[in-house]
Amino acid sequence: MAYYQREIAPNVPPLSPRRPLINEYFLSSYTMSIYAGCEFGCPYCDSWVYHERPLNETIAIPVDLPQRLAAILPTIDRGDLIAISALSDPYQPAEETYRITRQVLQLFAEHRQPCLVMTKSPLVLEDRSLLQKINEQSLAIVVTTLLTLDQHLATRIEARAPSPQLRLELITELKRAGIPVGVALVPIMPYVNDSNLNLRRVLHACATAGADFVIWDYLHISNERHRHRINVLLNQLGSYPPRYYRDIYRDQATVNPLYRHDRDYELLQRCDELGLAPRAPHHLFAGKLSPQNEAALLLRHTAFRDRVQGRERLATLHRELADAVYRGRIRAVDLRQSPLYPTIGPLLGLSATG
Repeated sequence: MAYYQREIAPNVPPLSPRRPLINEYFLSSYTMSIYAGCEFGCPYCDSWVYHERPLNETIAIPVDLPQRLAAILPTIDRGDLIAISALSDPYQPAEETYRITRQVLQLFAEHRQPCLVMTKSPLVLEDRSLLQKINEQSLAIVVTTLLTLDQHLATRIEARAPSPQLRLELITELKRAGIPVGVALVPIMPYVNDSNLNLRRVLHACATAGADFVIWDYLHISNERHRHRINVLLNQLGSYPPRYYRDIYRDQATVNPLYRHDRDYELLQRCDELGLAPRAPHHLFAGKLSPQNEAALLLRHTAFRDRVQGRERLATLHRELADAVYRGRIRAVDLRQSPLYPTIGPLLGLSATG
């Protein structure tokens, strides 16, 4: 059982600085954490890197976070989305007692602040009325992670988190409430949950449950401490070849480009077959974010598909245009190079025909 430690930190900013590039996975310009530490303590999580002690040993309860957030929210552009997606689960068991996440959502509702919440926990369903209110006023999206449907494997890699079945039920309940919901297949771990069979089963279950979209990314091994932790996890799961790091990671923090392209291509193909969007579809955020953010996301999402399907020149163009638009550098002559111009031109106040 984790130890709860109440904290007051008046000088700690409640939000990250505004991102220099928009987050194409979570649509966000800002991120925030609710709790520090996470009782779920999934061994693959990047958050272990930032803790000297075990991630799930002590949970810091930021009792003054709502007050700090209330002071800064009036300065945030309503066209920028805030993602509660960083470093810990906002609906871990501590939330049942302290309800800090609920207080944050109440502030978002009062300020009509677009938001995204990432969680593994069905406890989020207790706040569905707040999420409905935010979504009616601006935008509220919930994203849950789902790595496998194999309960045995799930128990080995995320033993303290809610089961895959509970997360699928969470998706269905949120959709029934009219709340947009996505699934994060994060992380995809080589030799663990990256097989075609596992990926197809997960995607099919997401589509059946009613998810609006999926996103995915790969296991990140940022330093030697995390590498050791992953080695321990792999040894517990079975016998893995020595080439695990040499061939796939090549002593880098993330997977090599060939492996990434192979898995991206498989996932995108399966998504298209299922009619499942591989990023948040435009209709979810159309008119709910600033025109610059909306256009940047359209360009970024198109760049992803361009890259996976081999259109490298277009992928590079769309990434560069997305980053320029997000930063407010809007030049019609540049945007007209994109086949998306008839959509993004009017969105940015430019003529659809040039």
